[in-house]
Amino acid sequence: MELFSKAAELTAANIPFAMATIVEASGSTPRGKAKMLVTASGVVAGTVGGGAVEARVIEEARRAIALDRAIMLEYSLDHGPGAASLPMECGGSMRVFVEVFGSRPRLVIVGAGHVGQAIARAAKAIGYRVAMVDDRPDYATAERLSCADELYVDAELAAAMAAAPIGALDCVVVSTPSHRSDEQAIRHYAGSDCRYLGVLGSRRKVTAMFSRMRADGVPEERIAEVRAPIGLDLGAETPEEIAVSVLAEVMAVVSGRDGAPLAGRQSDLIVVRGAGDLATGVIVRLKAAGFRVAALEIERPTAIRRSVALCEAVYSGEARVEGVLARRVAGLEEARSAIADGVVPILVDPDCRYVRALAPVALVDATLSKRNTGVRRGMAPAVIGLGPGFEAGGDVDAVIETQRGHDLGRVILRGKAADDTGVPGELGGKSAERVIKSTAAGVVEAIASIGQLVEIGDPVIGVRGPDGLTVVKTTIAGVVRGAIRPGLEVPVGMKIADVDPRGRVDSCHSVSDKARSIGGAVLEAILALKGRQKRD
Repeated sequence: MELFSKAAELTAANIPFAMATIVEASGSTPRGKAKMLVTASGVVAGTVGGGAVEARVIEEARRAIALDRAIMLEYSLDHGPGAASLPMECGGSMRVFVEVFGSRPRLVIVGAGHVGQAIARAAKAIGYRVAMVDDRPDYATAERLSCADELYVDAELAAAMAAAPIGALDCVVVSTPSHRSDEQAIRHYAGSDCRYLGVLGSRRKVTAMFSRMRADGVPEERIAEVRAPIGLDLGAETPEEIAVSVLAEVMAVVSGRDGAPLAGRQSDLIVVRGAGDLATGVIVRLKAAGFRVAALEIERPTAIRRSVALCEAVYSGEARVEGVLARRVAGLEEARSAIADGVVPILVDPDCRYVRALAPVALVDATLSKRNTGVRRGMAPAVIGLGPGFEAGGDVDAVIETQRGHDLGRVILRGKAADDTGVPGELGGKSAERVIKSTAAGVVEAIASIGQLVEIGDPVIGVRGPDGLTVVKTTIAGVVRGAIRPGLEVPVGMKIADVDPRGRVDSCHSVSDKARSIGGAVLEAILALKGRQKRD
């Protein structure tokens, strides 16, 4: 009973400890059944038999406390070889389970105002030990601050802070009523061995405070330890909402998590709407930069450059472009599994129904529809539109210029891309001539293959309609860079093939310069928007 009473005392004092229990003993051993309490400083109560085995259990228990995890120990008491054998004459064997009872997280709140009290109440409700520090003896009373386990109050804030012990596992939140006292607290705790140090306040206030600290010679590494402003971006306004925001961040730090939604917000997941050749260029660059990507497509994609378009996975199940593998998936669980495997899932989802559940850090509309067909700001922390039809600061956060020329790949954070001219970009001195359009309505039939060299007047693709097969020929020499998938039904005037006058066969099977440029611009936009969010 003494052992359990001691365990209760340690728990009440918020001191972490380990309980070592002999769970199995065979042969000759000092003890067959026993328990022992160990703290970081050594044995507190009980014994597992003394001698070499107890010394080893104490050593391992202290290590388990430091790592905050349980461990199973197995020993042979026989002077034998190996780490599990101990220099003992007993000859038996023991298995000892070491269970760790960690201390409750301790939150030190400097400033007992409305927000400080709200944070204290929220922390107390989830089992944190709460210490409050304030310089207003008439205000910061035990009656007013009944949620505090510890109260340090002195007319001099420096004295109150000096009286409050700070350990390596403690978290400190500064929320005093004045900028001066906030800065005084940050200077006091900066460089301490606490787990978390943060201060409430606007970015402007924090910037000014850090500038003064640097001017006074405070080392940069100490300033870098301070989180400011604190809290997760939850749109908090009231003291209680701010408390949730702040405590959520503290909990994430304590647990070693990133604060992402359990449903999936991941700082490296980006959803790309569309998986045609330009969208694929974006995906390839995002993957090369270390992001994980999911793509949304329509039921029957009509990509021209099919050899470098991941949307082909919609028809064939899988597609690979420059080492990036895409796979058509049936739903959310399959998509998450593919993402975990490093594969780009292709979801048939023209209405972006899966975006909320995927919870990406960015949503990129790469459909090149020349108009907004369903994305809006707020669907993800960063929403980016490619080409005309979007307005940065309006329906999206950023727009990427897609028109060939001097501004190709320019990131627009306020305004629109250039209007669609209706004229294809120039390649090898040719523009509209390189684009082949259907001259009849019907179902596409293949004639020339992608990568095939053609001369003026050669047939490239056919369209079978009510009146039979209409063959469409090229008016320029070059290489067939792309052709729409056979079997698709097309109207008159739709783009169905593309001839590149430069004649490079190898370029038919790699991402284009335009797509790479746009992909790089998307990367820039994501980083720019992330930086702007931090500054706001």
